[in-house]
Amino acid sequence: MALSVFTRLTSIRLVGLILLSYLEKGGSSPIFSSTSATDKKTESTLWKTIHSDAYYDVTKFEEEVATQVTAGDFGSRDGWTSPTEVISSSSRVVFHDSVDPSSDGFGSYISPSVQTSSGWSWKATVWSWWLILQMFTATLGIVGNSLVIIVLFTRRELSRSTDTLIGALAAADLLASVFMIPLPLPVTVPSSVLGQLYCKVVYTSMFLWVSFDASIFTLTAIAVERYIAVAYPFHFKHLVTRKRVIIVIVANWILGFMVTSFLFNVAKVDKTSNNCASVFPSKDVQMLIGTILFLMLFVIPALLSLTMQAMTAHALHRQSLVFRKEGNQEGLSNPSARHLAARKRVLQMLFIVVLVFIVCWAPSQCVYFVFNLGLLPDSYWYSPLNNALVVLSFGNSCANPIIYTVRYPEFRTAIGELFSAKKGKSTTPLFSERTEGKPVKSVESVDA
Repeated sequence: MALSVFTRLTSIRLVGLILLSYLEKGGSSPIFSSTSATDKKTESTLWKTIHSDAYYDVTKFEEEVATQVTAGDFGSRDGWTSPTEVISSSSRVVFHDSVDPSSDGFGSYISPSVQTSSGWSWKATVWSWWLILQMFTATLGIVGNSLVIIVLFTRRELSRSTDTLIGALAAADLLASVFMIPLPLPVTVPSSVLGQLYCKVVYTSMFLWVSFDASIFTLTAIAVERYIAVAYPFHFKHLVTRKRVIIVIVANWILGFMVTSFLFNVAKVDKTSNNCASVFPSKDVQMLIGTILFLMLFVIPALLSLTMQAMTAHALHRQSLVFRKEGNQEGLSNPSARHLAARKRVLQMLFIVVLVFIVCWAPSQCVYFVFNLGLLPDSYWYSPLNNALVVLSFGNSCANPIIYTVRYPEFRTAIGELFSAKKGKSTTPLFSERTEGKPVKSVESVDA
């Protein structure tokens, strides 16, 4: 008897809700669903959608309603999930599951798969083409940069400043490749200390971007170091010491943390959707941060690296004129000529490294700058174009070992010695010259 009364009251209330929803929407509408226009998220519809031309068995529908109300879980098109928010009033009840199935951070569709009692629920990743390329790039970067570090480590007693800086560049790219590996992403995050920390550090991929920043700053430092070595050879040993090189490497990482620290302030748990969100204080602040990042992470490093490369090439050209004027025709048998030829090979290789950096990062950095200025819609963030540009940017982390292998014979020889059964003892640094700082002729002598 009590069940019958409850069923009839539920039926009356449902009919009232259907009529109210129909009058508000002007036609057929979903029941117990939520679509927020402010956060532009696609939320899964709970229960069923009733259309004006559909026929339903009222008794069966009432039984299904009573079963789902008395049970603890609510069915959805993604399997099952417990509602994260319930809004009730005298006229209607709306159940939210606050599921955003649109993206995993790179635009692929993912659905909830695991939910815990602590408020965490996780998405099952669908391996789209860009995630597959991202994983391939990460693997290639881990292997390639590890080889560079191992080779330089075996020659650590012979290493000079260039070797140390290139080793630091490989270490930054190695860490970036490790943090590039895709991780499961949450559907819901609790508004706790751990949840806030997750959104600020893990969800934003903070360590990935810090590694990228350190790599960019280290590449710029290499260009400056090469210019000093070529243009001011007599003062090089006093200007570029091992201690100062270590200080520069540490400073690059500190600067990378400082540049990326804004993520810690803007990322937080959205209590409405129980998910991570980036909230800027205002649009002007977002535009300011976007401009600073564009200048510090691309424009200034690219221009400075290209300028240093051009000035270094000019200095080497002037040194080559010295040999021609003095009738130095011994070719590579002359120690100074061999020294000059070795420097040219390193300069050419590093110039290609800088060009690859610009090609990989220029498209995404320019588009992100335009996006932060508000000239692109929010939908771009999940577009295939954004996915392609992100993968292109990530490719820079695995490109340098390939460039070393193709363009630098000494590196190929070092790799061969590393895997050879009879390992020979190398007597020279890998990317630096032992005669560095003691040239026979230099630009300074010409100017004098």
